[in-house]
Amino acid sequence: MCFDFLAKLDNPEMEFNHWVETGQDLPVELRHLKGVNMEDETQVDEFLVPLFSRNKRVVDFYLSQIVFPRAAREFSHKLPTSAWDLMEDKENVATGFSGTNDNRYLLPTSITQEDPDFVLSTNALVLQNLLRPENDHYECTEGENGTRESVSAFLKRLVKQNPEIRVLLDVGAQMLDLQNKELAQHWLSLRPDVSAAIFVDDSDNLTVVTPDGTIEPFISSPFNRQIEKCVVYLDDVHTRGIDLKLPKGIRAAVTLGPKVTKDNLVQGERSPA
Repeated sequence: MCFDFLAKLDNPEMEFNHWVETGQDLPVELRHLKGVNMEDETQVDEFLVPLFSRNKRVVDFYLSQIVFPRAAREFSHKLPTSAWDLMEDKENVATGFSGTNDNRYLLPTSITQEDPDFVLSTNALVLQNLLRPENDHYECTEGENGTRESVSAFLKRLVKQNPEIRVLLDVGAQMLDLQNKELAQHWLSLRPDVSAAIFVDDSDNLTVVTPDGTIEPFISSPFNRQIEKCVVYLDDVHTRGIDLKLPKGIRAAVTLGPKVTKDNLVQGERSPA
């Protein structure tokens, strides 16, 4: 697994040289990455496994690049809760915090929201940020006879934008013609200058697809450190709750649609930050 992952790095030679710096017992031919042949069973069994399996730098690489990113982000169970759980009888008064008050009327009737004076201006500040000059470009898209524009036509419109757009946040749930993977691949086909597309698969995992059709988890892909070389598509459901650190200054398109509230819009825009 380490050697497979090593081959995906931008500079595998540099990392491999780090592995062999302390390897006093390594044969001369294995001190250079080009001398490693994973298809040679004899070399793997007699040299690579015995010599590298107890190499601390290889172990550190395995843990930091393969084990921890995967094990620390996946859980077999989730513990959900909602405002209605606050209605349970408790000895102490229940208090909580929310970054928005748009849903205050959906709270249980026994719960009241009391905003401190210093946060009363929050809604106005949110609107002020939404109306900043860099956010003032808006296009009303429609297909023939006033119908919703097809995803293919929308993506063609997207690639013509200047400055370029690298992120599509479908807060308004307008991208209904194609599945996430199909949309990512189609967008990628319209951008030959882009190295890969990032999307969320059917299992709710961030995934990367390249122009040749190769698909791999984002967490183990070399593009998880090269997002600036990719386009990113997040469907409506996944515009909230996704932790994706986008490069500073990247430009995004946000779709609007019926029943999109300010709360959903702002959360959808700010989730990938």
